[in-house]
Amino acid sequence: MSDARLARLKGRIIDFRLRPPTGPYRNFFTPAAVKGVNRLLRQPVPPSYEVGVAGGDGADERAIGVLLKEMDSVGIQVGVMNGRHSVRSNAHIEDADLAAIQAQTQGRLLGLCGVDFDKPVDEVVAGLERGVKELGMKGVCIEPGLARTPMYADDERIFPIYQKVADLGEPLLFMSGPLAGPDISHTDPVRFERVACRWPQMPVILGHGAWPYVNETVALAFKSEITGRCNVYVSPDVYTFAPGGRAYVEGIEFIPNRFVFASSYSFSGVVEAVTKVMALGLSDEVLEQYMVRNAEKLLGISMDR
Repeated sequence: MSDARLARLKGRIIDFRLRPPTGPYRNFFTPAAVKGVNRLLRQPVPPSYEVGVAGGDGADERAIGVLLKEMDSVGIQVGVMNGRHSVRSNAHIEDADLAAIQAQTQGRLLGLCGVDFDKPVDEVVAGLERGVKELGMKGVCIEPGLARTPMYADDERIFPIYQKVADLGEPLLFMSGPLAGPDISHTDPVRFERVACRWPQMPVILGHGAWPYVNETVALAFKSEITGRCNVYVSPDVYTFAPGGRAYVEGIEFIPNRFVFASSYSFSGVVEAVTKVMALGLSDEVLEQYMVRNAEKLLGISMDR
């Protein structure tokens, strides 16, 4: 990795998918899963994650301290956490948990509201209002395929939630990719396209880049950039380095305004994620868009200091 090229980013990188190694997240990101993904990526498990799973008094605080040092070492200023409610793994990461971490880290880690599909839709909508306006969440993360009764993204039962996100003027992050539902039809980009086109002003981010539908996802980013009929951003994270992931790199070069950097920690360490991106051969201008400016716009923050 070129220290000079990294220095140009001046500690302003935003990591749009970073799940810290704390109690709520460890219920979902088990050691077996984290070790398995990092093994496939041929890289070590992040040291901060190991500190967290070791347990003991103060383990969460120690793990976050190590994580922040890892972020500092590669110029990541802000990481984005997402709320999550997965009945299959009994993982519930509440907005209040994220608000506490946000305060603990003085805004180095920012939260996105989660959506619990076990609750009545009116209660979910009210919770989003509270999460954004009272707890300081920076958007909403939604995972319809992980609901007790899995749904596709364009299921009309979800429409009141999308309308609320749009009314709040916040970005919507979808969990896409091969684990987004009981089968990979749940990550078909057409489903996300229908939502994005119905609410064209609402920024829609496809976490995990809707892999393995790589070319279709790049095409959706192209459509967003050229026509304005939808407002889709692609965040391919670890799948940039999966089979077929080179097309994401070509997409980043082709439409840099529509791609957002993320490590997908703890499925990758932040150090490894930045190191690999810096080795892709992207220009400084493209790196600036991909790793800083697009996420700034989505979150409504500024990294200029």
